[in-house]
Amino acid sequence: MLKLALGGAIALLVLVPMIGSVGIGSQERQRQSETAPGRIAGIPDVLMDAYVTAAARLEELHPGCTGMTWAILAGIGREESDHAAGHTIAANGDTTPPIIGPLLNGTGVGNNWTPHHDTDDGRWDSDTTYDAAVGVTQLLPAWWADRGVDGNDDGEADPHNVYDATAATTVELCTSHPQNTVDFTDRAQLREALYRYNPWDTYVDNVLSHIDEYTAMNLDDPTAHQVPADASERGRTAAEWGLAQVGKPYVWGGTGPHGFDCSGLTMKAWEAAGVSIPRVTTDQVNFGTSVTLDALAPGDLLFYDTGGPGAPPAHVTMYVGDGKMVNAPSTGKNIRVEPVNGPYYSARFMSATRPG
Repeated sequence: MLKLALGGAIALLVLVPMIGSVGIGSQERQRQSETAPGRIAGIPDVLMDAYVTAAARLEELHPGCTGMTWAILAGIGREESDHAAGHTIAANGDTTPPIIGPLLNGTGVGNNWTPHHDTDDGRWDSDTTYDAAVGVTQLLPAWWADRGVDGNDDGEADPHNVYDATAATTVELCTSHPQNTVDFTDRAQLREALYRYNPWDTYVDNVLSHIDEYTAMNLDDPTAHQVPADASERGRTAAEWGLAQVGKPYVWGGTGPHGFDCSGLTMKAWEAAGVSIPRVTTDQVNFGTSVTLDALAPGDLLFYDTGGPGAPPAHVTMYVGDGKMVNAPSTGKNIRVEPVNGPYYSARFMSATRPG
């Protein structure tokens, strides 16, 4: 097993059965539940979204691997490429210029002393003599050729796309185990998976330290989000009530108290503020006063065409201030806070209203 990394960390090639390039979530294209829960200094917004998306969707591919988090991927991304520092990431995840590690010519770079001769005719690493690890999480071209993952559902698996690279990294961490079973919440199993990813104790210790740092930020903690002081009384009440539900599960048709769907959450939030609004998204969109994105205030409802059954909109969230919204995303996911301008939602925004 072998995987070389950028600037000192190494990654590995896991010998698992060939599965070909994989497109994930082709029947579950509503990725609103996987957009970034907040901004982290040093992590570009699109890359943060990729970390969260990939972590949340691993169990779709491999149900035996549980507990994957964005913090694990962020820890790897920080050690491997410093979150694509010095590179530009487009809204669709494409990275410019491509992230290419040192040539693996056996000179000891990244603690690797074994030459890795070219396997991709220079397709991914632009060298026809030796291989180099590629992408934000530094995967080998030989690994990518057999097991690349299409993480953004565009029909192509490309290691220079951060959605594809992070999704592929979750698959590698999982399938490096002989039975494809890893509980990433178990510290020992996490350490073992990281060591299989890169068999170097220094690397594993560094990544675990980064993971602990990101995990401690607890972005889904509702107390970490403050409603602006200039919010209206009703808007503040609705927003604070919505934030208090963060962490509860999405439940189809749910109106609480233990779980909600998207419109159930917004309806109950405004009910707490003393305003009765319709139950379903397609009726809520016609209730209240229309507002623009640049005039959003806490409590405002945002509507999206996420491809659900019936006429759009199919999804609603609630603005809570500071560019963020509280969102009950989809079955199997928890209520969370995330940025309004995340790439998934911004491409599907329809309108916004102010109920009261």
